[in-house]
Amino acid sequence: MLDVHQQFWNEWAEAYRGFSESVEAYRQAQRDLARLAVGAMGEDRKRGAISLLDVGGGAGNMISPLLDTLARQRGHLRGVIYTLTDAAKDMLALARARLGQLGKTYPDVEFRMLRVDTLADGFAAQIGGGPADVVVNSWNLEYYPTATRQELVDRLVRLAHPQGVVAFSSTVRLPPGMGFRDILMPIGRAQVFYGFLTGGRTKMDVAVNGLKQIAQFGTAATASHFPEKPTLLELQELGKRAGLKSVVATYQLFGASAMAVGRRDGAALPDPGHPEISKVLAGFPGYDGYPGTATFWSSFWGLWRGEQKRL
Repeated sequence: MLDVHQQFWNEWAEAYRGFSESVEAYRQAQRDLARLAVGAMGEDRKRGAISLLDVGGGAGNMISPLLDTLARQRGHLRGVIYTLTDAAKDMLALARARLGQLGKTYPDVEFRMLRVDTLADGFAAQIGGGPADVVVNSWNLEYYPTATRQELVDRLVRLAHPQGVVAFSSTVRLPPGMGFRDILMPIGRAQVFYGFLTGGRTKMDVAVNGLKQIAQFGTAATASHFPEKPTLLELQELGKRAGLKSVVATYQLFGASAMAVGRRDGAALPDPGHPEISKVLAGFPGYDGYPGTATFWSSFWGLWRGEQKRL
């Protein structure tokens, strides 16, 4: 792994955990990836013991989305083993700090958290265990050079069971002159407004701080020392070249990110749907055919509807 990659995530560990947990757009993107990954599992594999492998899992933001989705579809979590690996020590420390609460929330799940470099020699031997039923790699691929991305996805596929699922996501290349924050900040303001109406100044301040961190993170994540981001088509092709016989891909995070899910055996995959893209992306190549675009008000009502469903 590149030294700059580890250094970046160590520096951003605490802030990344903060806004990825408090900003609804990020939480929804994690739920979207979990929904596709679990939905792609064969019904026969859902019934027995299940191994989930979260490669480059950082602070563990995918743990709850994956386990909650699996619990809803399976009815229980008995026999589930969740292994998270990451090379950035500060990110992994955040994941390990969650273990106590995770054990209470998911008492039937066996958790393993390992500091391992994904591209190190003998990576598979270091994590141990057999092939995984679901291999996930969320928002990690984009920080590797273009030539290295294929090697990483190749490893993800080799770690999966012959009937297993591989799911990965990445921020994507945006139209010239447009940045990460240009997509998310207008929509994020809806969360600030929503926070004020539903929780007063305290909840509003949480949303404001999350947006500030997003703006800073967006600037850092697109810095010149990182390679150019992949496209949606590139993500799909990476999976096919790595040996996934069936792959689907779609945008997420209002078009600032994309996700791909595939199976080694070529079995049918769930329809990924067409999540809303940001209004500022409408009409650009690669974003055609989407039935609706996210605006301030559509985002606000989406938050409101989500809150009503939880009540």
